[in-house]
Amino acid sequence: MPVFNPKKVEAHPQYAYSPGDEHQGSLIGKTLLVKGEVISEDEIVIDGKVEGRINVKNRVIIGKNGVVEAEIDAREIVIRGRVNGNIKGTHRVEIVPEGILHGNINSPKVVIADGAVFEGKIDMRSKEGKSTRVADEAVEGIGQKEPLTHKK
Repeated sequence: MPVFNPKKVEAHPQYAYSPGDEHQGSLIGKTLLVKGEVISEDEIVIDGKVEGRINVKNRVIIGKNGVVEAEIDAREIVIRGRVNGNIKGTHRVEIVPEGILHGNINSPKVVIADGAVFEGKIDMRSKEGKSTRVADEAVEGIGQKEPLTHKK
């Protein structure tokens, strides 16, 4: 009778970089510090430190060791590490449970997992460019009996 020894296998979620993955991206490793502007057409995985600006046409993944003090503009942004700066995801932004973001988000789709840390504002725009963000006036007016009027 065979004996099974179940080993705990750590699954690599869709957003995680694992060595040996065949992708066209770049890795900024744990010991690398980049100061300035990072520009790429392909996916970038950041496990080191970046200070400045990040402009990527594809996906940016901030790894669990990644520390970013930069403005980020990309198609998709996944935060597993720490980010200080405003981010714009043209398709999607995700902060996973261990992720930390101190900055504003501008993206049509935003996922903030239970346990993630987020401090800032979210501006979600549909493809037509209409804002779905709750206006400050509407938040101030919650619980009022009178209808809200636009402040000038």
